[in-house]
Amino acid sequence: MRYSSRFFLYAPFVGLLLLAAIAMLHWWIVASAWARKLDAVNGHEIMPGVRMSFSQKRLAGFPFRLDTILKDLRLEVADVSGPIIWTSENFAMHRLTYGRVQAILEAAGQQTLSWTDAHGGQHRFAFLPGTFRASAILDRGKLTRFDSEIADLDGQDFRAANAQLHFRVLRDGADLYLRFQNAHAAGGYARGIGPEISALVANASLTKPDLLGNLFRGEQSPNAALETWRANGGNIAIRDLAVTRADKMLHFHGTLSLDDLHDLSGTLSGGRGNQLRFGGNGMSLTSAPARP
Repeated sequence: MRYSSRFFLYAPFVGLLLLAAIAMLHWWIVASAWARKLDAVNGHEIMPGVRMSFSQKRLAGFPFRLDTILKDLRLEVADVSGPIIWTSENFAMHRLTYGRVQAILEAAGQQTLSWTDAHGGQHRFAFLPGTFRASAILDRGKLTRFDSEIADLDGQDFRAANAQLHFRVLRDGADLYLRFQNAHAAGGYARGIGPEISALVANASLTKPDLLGNLFRGEQSPNAALETWRANGGNIAIRDLAVTRADKMLHFHGTLSLDDLHDLSGTLSGGRGNQLRFGGNGMSLTSAPARP
């Protein structure tokens, strides 16, 4: 066999080995930098107004994925009336080491959410999810899409077979979609339309999303960004809010805003004189009197 023949025979294999070596080296460089960054932010702010901590970390996914597994994750977000705190017993983030910046998020085990209401009352909501997954897409460092879904959300005061939240930033606005399926709300914010809710689906959009641009880039605290957005006329346009209870569906539409404590405020109108009022850290359903 001539030298040229050997070259064309072995060159593809050598090329593949070279690409594999580059991919492995790239993974170790990216993983090492990411590990140092995680250690640096543990117990500190990861962006203005948002503090993160965890008890253990582990990196996996070699050689093409970067999987971040955290134990006892705690996120604390500063708000007007006090911090909003989410803790997760087990949390994982998966992303590729190449291509667009997209992260797949998973949470498992005990989940807790605590906050302070407008009247200074302390609240704590604990639940176990069957599955809890989400994804986030960044474009040039700015969040452009977020999708999340919880199956078999099992809490003491609130339960749902399925809960979804979807958000995407468009050129001329931002869309918001919320859905609960087979939910039980014994108290809390949704007590006005509970306790048994067969389905709740909200299609909405945020006006003036450009005022939230610094928040989506992680350069401004949620509290400050929402205050700027609220003070400059930002609101939530509800195209359709469909609530199904006991095989009866009600539709509402209208505009909601945030009050000075960042609680939803406003009234949505429905058919036959029905109204859904938001305010005072809750919502209430007002039905038109039945005709004689």
